[in-house]
Amino acid sequence: MNLFDSGRTGLFLLGLIVATALSGGLLGHRIARRQLDARNNPENWNEHVAREFDRRVKPTAEQDHRIQAHLDRAVRELQVIRMETIARSTNVIARLIAEVDKELTPAQRQAFEAMKPKPADLTLDLLNVEPKPGRQP
Repeated sequence: MNLFDSGRTGLFLLGLIVATALSGGLLGHRIARRQLDARNNPENWNEHVAREFDRRVKPTAEQDHRIQAHLDRAVRELQVIRMETIARSTNVIARLIAEVDKELTPAQRQAFEAMKPKPADLTLDLLNVEPKPGRQP
């Protein structure tokens, strides 16, 4: 085995290590993002809390119905808070864009146009989930 073959083998191994690290990083990021999205989904949160509460506290059927009603009400309140927050945040961003736009030259406005967030980017309708049917008091 000469020096050229060992160098080529070393480069191959280095490439393999880099490819494996990149694949692992991308896969890890995707899994973490999916878990974060699931955790932010109130329907999943509602189900998780109810399941964990049942497992640990073991409420009676009558208690379970009343407790679920409280949980559903809290989810609805959180939905309202989230939607109000999104609306307020969107208004602040729109106002900022309008204020900055006034300060720019026409050429700068063209470049700024590409940077502006689209309306679809400003909506985070993650809490648009209705309580479970048949569980309201």
